[in-house]
Amino acid sequence: MVEGFWKGDCDLRSVVDEVYDTSARLPGSKVLNYLSVIWGALQPLYQIESKINTMFPFIAFFASIVLIHILSVRMRIHPFLCLISAAFIYGIICGMDLHLIIVYITSGLGSIFSVLCIVIFSGVTIAEFLKITKNIETIVNDIFKTFRKKQSFIPILSGYLLSIPIMCCMTAFVVLNPVIEGLALKVNASKKKFLYMLAIGTVISFNLIYPSPVILVITDTLDIDPLDTLPVSIPISILLLVISYYFMHTKIEIIPEKVQSSLRSSIEAWSPILIPISLIFLGLIVENQILKFLGNVNVALLIGVLISLIIANRHLSTDEISVALKRSSSKAGRILLDLCGAGALGNVIAHSDFSNDVLGLLDNSFVPVMLFPFLIAMFIQTAQGSRVVTAIVTAGIVKDFACMQTVFMICAGTFMFSYVSDPYFWLVKHDSSMRENLKHYTLPLALSGVVVLVCAILFL
Repeated sequence: MVEGFWKGDCDLRSVVDEVYDTSARLPGSKVLNYLSVIWGALQPLYQIESKINTMFPFIAFFASIVLIHILSVRMRIHPFLCLISAAFIYGIICGMDLHLIIVYITSGLGSIFSVLCIVIFSGVTIAEFLKITKNIETIVNDIFKTFRKKQSFIPILSGYLLSIPIMCCMTAFVVLNPVIEGLALKVNASKKKFLYMLAIGTVISFNLIYPSPVILVITDTLDIDPLDTLPVSIPISILLLVISYYFMHTKIEIIPEKVQSSLRSSIEAWSPILIPISLIFLGLIVENQILKFLGNVNVALLIGVLISLIIANRHLSTDEISVALKRSSSKAGRILLDLCGAGALGNVIAHSDFSNDVLGLLDNSFVPVMLFPFLIAMFIQTAQGSRVVTAIVTAGIVKDFACMQTVFMICAGTFMFSYVSDPYFWLVKHDSSMRENLKHYTLPLALSGVVVLVCAILFL
């Protein structure tokens, strides 16, 4: 049987004998020819395996999104548990080391907590004291006197303006939240709609206007003067403000009741907000170590909390102040859990091969090279949520295409598909459904990204 096998049509035994014959009957070139035939047969298998490995991050990403929807929408499980579960699933599907998955999750949690803990707590506490001391009514009344019939434009414009000196869209949102809520009640408008407009305004300036960290890291990596971006970014951002306003604006009905306010009451009401903003702004423009310390976002907002406590002490008892602090701590804790969960998922994705695989996918596609910066930024932003990280990673990948068009292509990508991995998504969502958040937050930002992309293609 064995002899019959070796004497078959293929004559395999003679091949083996020739390859391994120590008498060197065959020249070396013939051995190499046989090996090349074998390698050629194995090549398609390696290519298939490589393509499958490349797809794992994408499969893991979509599986994570599906899991988040099932857990949060269908089963009503807390977002923190949904996001942490999705982070584990993503890492396991991608084949990450199990110990490293835990490290990435905890470091992602820690990074968000360290950056936003004081900011969120301070903002929520200031808002709480503005409400219970009724100073929010004074602020809203002052806004009425100043803007008269333009109240519906205040949310998006105030977010746009405040995000620039604070250099953080989420901090601007937290600081202005109580004012915009009070304004919505005063004009009988949708509170949620006004808050969505506020959020969109903060992101527009954060993604486009120097000295935003997004613009700074892009221009630094591409070796472009950031001041040169302003003649382009300011007109585009104003266009986005107008488009977003008409896309999102809501009808208002001014309630005739008026709150009587004096100069003293106005100063008292505005000081917990305006003093921290002024300190932050001074810290940016003045070369003084003390002012830079006081102008740090964390320090400035804690000063705002201190001012709120001093004002509250004039109007409230010690027990009322204690209850208000407990209430604000509880609310801040719930918000931080959502944000930290998103940070954990984003960090796991950032440490995977997602960005490299996106680049490989685009290299093997028929997509025009000029769109690469936008598409890479879009994929990375959707995957890990941080606009600054998106700017850093994308600019590093496409730095050979350094020009003004590339800058705004990347900026356009940072608007795209802010979703479950974006901590801001969960901050804005707080009391809304997933559907409402997608409609009034994710979609308007995506449309803004398309507008920036079109402007970059046509005019740069």
